Amino acid sequence: MKSFNIYKTEWGNGAVVFSEKGLAGIVFPQENELQLEKEIAEKFGKPVYREDLGKELCSTLGRYFAKEHVQFDYQVDYSKVTGFERTVYETLMAIPYGETITYKELAGRCGRPGAARAVGNAMAKNPYPIIVPCHRVLKSDGSIGGWSGKRGWKERLLTLEGVLPR
Repeated sequence: MKSFNIYKTEWGNGAVVFSEKGLAGIVFPQENELQLEKEIAEKFGKPVYREDLGKELCSTLGRYFAKEHVQFDYQVDYSKVTGFERTVYETLMAIPYGETITYKELAGRCGRPGAARAVGNAMAKNPYPIIVPCHRVLKSDGSIGGWSGKRGWKERLLTLEGVLPR
């Protein structure tokens, strides 16, 4: 059974969702509670709210969104992803705060130098945004590239980390 807790930011509240095996996903901050509930239900069914769950992660996410340089080191539940996706996510977690990498470079670090498109597809399915920082991956020409999340969030996160000018 999945459970969730809420983290707070200046852009609204988001959620961290856990399974018995670890972090099952992250929901970006939403403008209101109704939108947050809808997003949680669409992505994770009907997890149970638990205020005692993931308190440290909620606090760390709150600090991250307040522009504090933080490290994320949490047990992730990879049971719903493929082996390749897991490799991409674990490799991506090594990209430090405020740094970027290209899709091609990431594919090479994953041992699949010709698989930049497959890397992009894996990131489009990323259920652990921010923890698995897919926003730090750019196109080879330095442009933002695709983003499967809510419009404008990739730019917002890169600006927050000091990668993009305001």
